[in-house]
Amino acid sequence: MIDNIFLQISVILGITVSIALIMRLLKQPLIVAYIIAGLVAGPLFLNLVHGGEAFFETFAQFGIVLLLFIVGLSLNFEHIKKVGTSVLWGTLFNFLLTVFLGACLLLLLKFSLLASIFLAVAVSFSSTIIVVKLLADKKDLETVYGRYIVGMLLLQDIIAVIIMIFLNTASRVNVSWYEKILLVTGKTVVLAVVVVMLARFILPKLMDKIARSGEMMFIFTIAWCFGVASLVYWSGLSLEIGAIIAGISLGASPYQPEISSRIRPLRDFFIVLFFIVLGSELQFGDLNKAIMPAILLSLFVLFVDPIILYISMRMIGHTRRSAMLASITSAQVSEFGFILVFKAREFGYLQGTELAVLTLVALITIVSSSYLITYNESIYRFFIPLLNRFGKDKNQTVCPI
Repeated sequence: MIDNIFLQISVILGITVSIALIMRLLKQPLIVAYIIAGLVAGPLFLNLVHGGEAFFETFAQFGIVLLLFIVGLSLNFEHIKKVGTSVLWGTLFNFLLTVFLGACLLLLLKFSLLASIFLAVAVSFSSTIIVVKLLADKKDLETVYGRYIVGMLLLQDIIAVIIMIFLNTASRVNVSWYEKILLVTGKTVVLAVVVVMLARFILPKLMDKIARSGEMMFIFTIAWCFGVASLVYWSGLSLEIGAIIAGISLGASPYQPEISSRIRPLRDFFIVLFFIVLGSELQFGDLNKAIMPAILLSLFVLFVDPIILYISMRMIGHTRRSAMLASITSAQVSEFGFILVFKAREFGYLQGTELAVLTLVALITIVSSSYLITYNESIYRFFIPLLNRFGKDKNQTVCPI
């Protein structure tokens, strides 16, 4: 049994590395390689992993926990304060309108109301990992549009966290909606107070001593992540929420960059297995049914979603250039979308082809978006004649960020 699992993991990692090398040559994010490796290792091709295998599903859960831990580490509330309330209102407008229009499109494609809402929410989030990496490579993180888009991504992460909290609580079948809301609100407040107290009074002194050894820092971080996640799970919330809380509690530490850099390689290993498990859930029949909805939903993400963001940024006073560059940058699906759909399936809310649709949409939009971000200046210059037909840009100065 152990020998067989070891052989499976070895083959899977070999496949992943081979695909990752090709993706690097094509200048694509590694998450594309992970998704393709999941499809190749699943029943669609090599059938190395079968849906429901407990070992791989446990490893996939580790990947989700570590991913969300790093998301919590990266939730820089000081950055959100700096970008101001304009980003908050712009993000909320963009999110709500995208979800509404996306759900309407999916309803027209004969999806159920619940499936339409879940998929629309899943595709409304842009990928923090991909956008920050590509903007950093271009040295655009400190530009006006770069600061706005990072602030928007942080707020999207917060929205996603809130959705996951209520999704976990809603799965309690023996509790009324009124009691569910009170329960989740009460527990969230208590946990928030505990996190703030730890971050301000206990962790700084503890981290100063632990940081003297790199190995000790790594061990402590892993123990803290899984310890807090387990404690939160024991209190009645999910492991995913616990991982985010563990990350937030360490996010204000001056050692945050070092913690993130040490955890990322471990996260990437388990995330590979997470996408392998996703691939094992897909069947040929699902993909055949998903192709047309996925193409239409990809066009929505690549064109309609950026237009919504462009309009929202123009409404709060940004220049055409900043609005256009930011909107181009946001046109892809987030890893949060996969986690949301994955958990929705686990809780029994989704049972159709939603995962296959999201997988195809992710491949199409992430591959396209990486090139769009790389050449966003050229795309903006191409559209200048069209934009000039609406008159000169009145917003020569933008709202402060």
